[in-house]
Amino acid sequence: MRKERRNIWRTFNIYYRYYKSRGILSFLISNIIKVLAIIGIVILVVWILNTFIIQVSEIPQYIIDNFRKEVVLAFFLFTESVLGLIPPDFFILWVSKMESFYLWVGILGAVSYLCGINAYLIGVWVRKIPSLRKRLLRLYANHLDKIKKWGAVFVIIAALFPLPYATVCTLAGVLKFPMQRLAIIGVFRIARFYLYAPIVLGFI
Repeated sequence: MRKERRNIWRTFNIYYRYYKSRGILSFLISNIIKVLAIIGIVILVVWILNTFIIQVSEIPQYIIDNFRKEVVLAFFLFTESVLGLIPPDFFILWVSKMESFYLWVGILGAVSYLCGINAYLIGVWVRKIPSLRKRLLRLYANHLDKIKKWGAVFVIIAALFPLPYATVCTLAGVLKFPMQRLAIIGVFRIARFYLYAPIVLGFI
């Protein structure tokens, strides 16, 4: 038993030193801080809205009453495949008043997962057009370096934290990141929706 514990501790230390030396640990911590900061900002915004403008709890029902599900889902699919700039938490807010809330959270997660695959295929297509490829790689040079340096770890971080997941998947396609590996680690994107769903519910 002691030998097994020593082996586990030794393995942990090896990975810890590796991730620290590669800058992954500091990047992960900075994103955790970013998430906490975003939560703080959202709390302030929700308080302002509830106090002076509109009850946030009324927004999901307004969207449900005025927009068809197909339209919202199509917009979600587009943003998650091409832009990835609209936080998916807004769509979690949308389904918060629906029956079978967590089923809908799973549907959103599955759609986002498939959009990641779609974004990857867009990257494969972009790779064949030199002018587009150069512009994309220049525009997202920072993310590009991290994919090259950290590989799957950075894709997982993008799936879980407030990073443009679609953009990262597109860059993965441009860089010939293995599609099968992306399909496996993309499951973390679904987990992200279930992790953030209780937080969103807490604001309404």
